[in-house]
Amino acid sequence: MQVRRSPQAASTEGDSSSTNAPDTWTFGLEATAGCVGRGLRRVHRRPADPSPSPPAPATDDDAGGFANRLSAHLVKRPGRLMVACLATVLGPAAVVQAGAMPTPPVLDVQPAEPPGSLTTPVPGERETWIPLAREAAATCPGLPSSVLLAIGHLESSLGIQTWTSSAGAMGPMQFLPSTWAAYGVDGDGDGSIDIMNPVDAVHGAARLLCANGGGDPERLASAVWNYNHSDDYVRHVLALSRLVPA
Repeated sequence: MQVRRSPQAASTEGDSSSTNAPDTWTFGLEATAGCVGRGLRRVHRRPADPSPSPPAPATDDDAGGFANRLSAHLVKRPGRLMVACLATVLGPAAVVQAGAMPTPPVLDVQPAEPPGSLTTPVPGERETWIPLAREAAATCPGLPSSVLLAIGHLESSLGIQTWTSSAGAMGPMQFLPSTWAAYGVDGDGDGSIDIMNPVDAVHGAARLLCANGGGDPERLASAVWNYNHSDDYVRHVLALSRLVPA
């Protein structure tokens, strides 16, 4: 089958770097039109047979008869003729064109950096307190984050019981206001040092423990005693710290 090529296609032939998408589809559309035209002419040139005889059985050698029957069938259904021509001509053109398309580069997307401040933990939900305890413990090398979680459990059940005690201690880590004035920290960077804020309170507890040697395993018990002057309290904190995640 010979198909006339557009001048643009002829001018860019042989140049693989040029943009040839319009030429490919122009060629395909011209070929499709020729395919439909030939199908129509093939049947309309045949004389009408007013009394057609029953078709003879098809044989393996009757390739020409099969082509004529197929053309007649498609012309009776112009829609199918158009689809058949499009699939025959434009299908290979689409494959060739797709092969010529450059592969888009794969972008190396990096995950977003975590925010500088932690989300306020949910009272009583330990999983939301673990990242906070780890961040606060990191400000004091050697201080176990599990000790901060244990103190939070004993003092307020991790933020559930934050009322003022009979001794005047307040907040999720139960600081006395005088102690908070010395060790309070703006843990979440909001510009406020709030004794009731869990993020500030846990960072303040880490600061108090660190000032009393909490980063040294041999002085950790003493640091906890300075947090609450009770030997039973120290034993409870250290025992619980061995049961909670570090």
